[in-house]
Amino acid sequence: MQPSLARAAAVVLTGGASSRMGRHKPAIHVAGRAIVERVVGAVGGWPLVVVGSGAAVPEGTRVLSEEPPGGGPVAGIAAGWAALTTGTDAAGLAPSGPDVVLVLAGDLPFLTRAHLEALVAAADGSVAVTWSSTGPNWLCAAWPAELLRERLAAVGSPAGVSVRRLLGDVPRVEVRDEADVATDVDTPEDLEAARRRADGSEAPGS
Repeated sequence: MQPSLARAAAVVLTGGASSRMGRHKPAIHVAGRAIVERVVGAVGGWPLVVVGSGAAVPEGTRVLSEEPPGGGPVAGIAAGWAALTTGTDAAGLAPSGPDVVLVLAGDLPFLTRAHLEALVAAADGSVAVTWSSTGPNWLCAAWPAELLRERLAAVGSPAGVSVRRLLGDVPRVEVRDEADVATDVDTPEDLEAARRRADGSEAPGS
């Protein structure tokens, strides 16, 4: 059965070291707005938690830390999953929690709601993974909730676990990103390209 868009939720990850950029990527501004603000805006009204740094996160957004802090993306996903399925953050998804959980990096300045809806719609028993001009982006993906629960249980302690190990051999489906809305910003060169793209002087994927 196709998942309901109304029962989606999101985990936005902002805990990376940003070592190649040299400063915290999600808080950097592109066209006047912090990148993480753009990601949260694309999620829109779906329940969401930000895991990692709260720098530049819009006011009123739940921010929490992975365990241990700096424990990597799967530790962040596990913390976000726990928040979305237990306690006060689960109230809007009662009684059975989300059907689909979006796992999103906090450094995607061109992310759109339409692309997220396409991911959610495709996550029908498989992990829906964005496939852009640079290849797959495992941190712009939609997980069927039950599959995410099973894989988190399977890996045990999430600290230091890679996203590839979390995926294991789960079924997955590619969602094509022809407009490169899931382009991330890892380096100063990526940032300059994103700013040129935002002001219209460079086309996506160029």
